[in-house]
Amino acid sequence: MRIAVVGGGAAGLVTAWLLEQEHEVTLFESADRLGGHAHTVEIEVDGQRLAIDAGFQFFGPGRAYATFNRLLDHLGVAREIYPATMTLHRSAEGGSVALPPWRDGRPVGESLTPAAIVDLVRFRRFLSGIPAFLARHDTSITIDEYIRDRRMPASFVDRFLYPLLLALWCLELEEFRGFSAYNALYYLGESLTDGYPPTQSQIVGGMKTYIDALAASLSRARVVLGARVERVSRDEGGYVVEGERFDQVVIATNARLAHGMLEGVSAADRLREKLVRIEYFDTTIAVHGDRSLMPERTAAWSVVNARWDGIHSQLSIWTRGHGLPVFRSWVTFQERMPEPLYAVATYEHGKVTPAYFDAQRRLGELHGHDGVWLAGLYMGDADSHESAVLSAVAIAERLAPRSERFRMLRP
Repeated sequence: MRIAVVGGGAAGLVTAWLLEQEHEVTLFESADRLGGHAHTVEIEVDGQRLAIDAGFQFFGPGRAYATFNRLLDHLGVAREIYPATMTLHRSAEGGSVALPPWRDGRPVGESLTPAAIVDLVRFRRFLSGIPAFLARHDTSITIDEYIRDRRMPASFVDRFLYPLLLALWCLELEEFRGFSAYNALYYLGESLTDGYPPTQSQIVGGMKTYIDALAASLSRARVVLGARVERVSRDEGGYVVEGERFDQVVIATNARLAHGMLEGVSAADRLREKLVRIEYFDTTIAVHGDRSLMPERTAAWSVVNARWDGIHSQLSIWTRGHGLPVFRSWVTFQERMPEPLYAVATYEHGKVTPAYFDAQRRLGELHGHDGVWLAGLYMGDADSHESAVLSAVAIAERLAPRSERFRMLRP
């Protein structure tokens, strides 16, 4: 069959890679690069060239990213694994709490005050209940309902727990309260299966290494960059994309773009009814060298640093391996950009509410109807890169089940 894949992010690229062994595939991407949120920027700092991931960066070595790790193994992509340290910095009142409360075998003093120790003990107790909750796969409970059911002290919830969890998403607190607890706790809960502190992986050379390796391994698929597909149409000869006809079409964009792209395709009307239920918010990320967005004391710096100003909570990521004060920060609510500024990127992220998961289930029931397929992280389980890859695997299971690549990747 002739199959069009619209969207060259991870979901679309993996879909094309899986299907090309059995079909004639054309991949359309609107940008001048592949990868989507897997986006590495190259900067120069103090005479050194650095590859910094502006979008997706960290993932676990365990089961939560099992399919993605199998793909990386197949491509021969090297990873670094190290402890996933975290610090909560309260910028308005001062003071930081490091998790765990030591670095390089030395205690972080301000994290060992009586109040900080009580918070850390409560947090460990909170973490202990997450794996059992995730195993139930109940996506109908909001994070606000889950936290209230745990009956923890309000001071701990308001000054520690919510600021820490909210930083992972960087949006208004009231909106975050309505997120599905299953998704809001997924990263923390799944990483705990590998012990505490949990470990995390990142790709040597950045996500670009993986995207380039995957693109280079395409042997038959045709890739068209700069193809700004706004509409997909249907006639007696099949689906029409950029003036070409195809037997099947895979829309590998986010749900908002997919909804607009399928307007006028009557066979996709029911899909569009579900797609419109998935909402998005923008996050702005800066790659910079501004220490003011980090905890005041360098000894308290972690890989993941949450800064809480009493209203908003935003992240700053520090990769120690660079040996330089180079950070990746969520700056959506900043009044001014950090300085020195090396790069800025804005991404759309789904509002992962119970309605999001209900739409996900219903979209799954319509998947492939009349030759229209959807690929993207919103199509499978929690909001993660693993879900994007699994959405491609689900399509290959139906369209290319004999593919050697499919058999290698499938769970």
